[in-house]
Amino acid sequence: MLENVYHSCGIAAVSYKNKKKNVAPALHKLLINMQNRGQLSAGITTFDDARPHILKTYKDIGLVKEVFRTSQKFKMKRIYKLFNGSAGIGHVRYATAGSNDKSYAQPFERQHGRKYKWFAMCFNGTITNYVDLKKQLMKRDDYHLILDSDTEVIMHNLSRELRHDKKPNPVHVFKNLSKKFDGAYNIAMINALGEIFAVRDPLGFRPLVWGENKEGVFVASESSALINMGISDFKDLEPGHLLYAKDGKVKISKFANNKKPKHCMFEWIYFANVSSVIDKKSVYLTRRRLGKELAKRETRKITNDHIVVPVPDTSKPAAEAMAFELGIPLMEGLIRNRYIGRTFIEGESRVHLIKNKFTIIREILKDKKVFLVDDSIVRATTVKEIIKYIKKEGGAKEVHLRITCPAIMGPCFYGIDMSTKSELLVPHYTKAFCGEISDKTSEKIAKDLGANSLTYMTHEGLRNSIGLKDKICMACLDCKYPTKEGRKFYQISLENFLKGKKDTGRVLKAEKVC
Repeated sequence: MLENVYHSCGIAAVSYKNKKKNVAPALHKLLINMQNRGQLSAGITTFDDARPHILKTYKDIGLVKEVFRTSQKFKMKRIYKLFNGSAGIGHVRYATAGSNDKSYAQPFERQHGRKYKWFAMCFNGTITNYVDLKKQLMKRDDYHLILDSDTEVIMHNLSRELRHDKKPNPVHVFKNLSKKFDGAYNIAMINALGEIFAVRDPLGFRPLVWGENKEGVFVASESSALINMGISDFKDLEPGHLLYAKDGKVKISKFANNKKPKHCMFEWIYFANVSSVIDKKSVYLTRRRLGKELAKRETRKITNDHIVVPVPDTSKPAAEAMAFELGIPLMEGLIRNRYIGRTFIEGESRVHLIKNKFTIIREILKDKKVFLVDDSIVRATTVKEIIKYIKKEGGAKEVHLRITCPAIMGPCFYGIDMSTKSELLVPHYTKAFCGEISDKTSEKIAKDLGANSLTYMTHEGLRNSIGLKDKICMACLDCKYPTKEGRKFYQISLENFLKGKKDTGRVLKAEKVC
């Protein structure tokens, strides 16, 4: 389980053909269907050239249903009416670091008298060279940045590209920015001409899909959001490409030279909705294949008292497949409490947090040898408590931990909140800097976690399960970072780790939000 490790956000955009049709309900629905990608804040910007504020932005802290007042229909309809428009963008946010106040919620809007310079934008990813870009801006005497956010830095760099008196070609704009930006970035942008731009970085770290129907054009971070809008014929926006939409018409253009894609493998393991298809690879089927791979790796003699139990919810497909291959029962010994709010568990101890989040079924676990299937181990603070919970209060005889992700050996600088090597579990158990770990190391880790055994997925098994071979980013596993800044920051993190220096990651990523 990626305990306390968060992904950076989801983006959406809609452009209707009919200028009288209201885009706000559609954006609301897209964001609800991407709630898994961000639960801290939500927001939209809509376009209507019949009002003084051609672009209007609405955003707040909270879940999508809280921001849009879904429980009070008259308030929800009032939001729809106030932010009526025929085109718009939307955002759900997780913060990798930084403040949780409303000012960090997206989209960010920049007003201007020239319509093509008046725009709003939202962002999914991490600009790795954010600190350098911020310094470059601050060298100018007349520049001032309000927030410690790479989103704000992107906005200012966009503004500089639009500073000319003549409206620039958007392909040239994002081509220039691609030379400045290092890292992962999906951007949705709308201007006061009603033009929508959706951009996927040249390496395609994060997913971005689009589709059309008779009403217009729809863009989202995940295909599941489009499917729930009735769009089954969706397409991936290819890395280094720009989608332009106006009045429901769409055009795709290339803005950056071809690079070998490096799609984040965690999208299939953990982050993405299980019903999504990312770069033509099903998340659900990938997780099932991971379960089959774990079954192939199983060396323990299977007896009548063995059961497979998933840690809900991302591990269920893998656990189902593993149980089927081994011919033993799949049992839901851990039940997730879906109605615990974020504020209720805030500040709780780790033990109370686990008990609030999960309920054990003792009747299933008692006297059983449990294969506990989880998606990953990062810091191990959560899984350790789960194992103790299953043994002590569930009465399990044994707990054998089976992980669908290989051992995490390096930090991520591309949008996952694990920015230093020292905070990770596995590097403290092995002298190897990266790569797969030995059975002896797994035994040591299992003992410290309170498990009877531990098996990780192999690198080969992961690649085979996703099926994109060398087109996936596995930098946190093999430390082969695909960008210059990523490689530089890994060396810093490695040196700090070897020196025993406690490193909070602020040097590497500062206070960045999406």
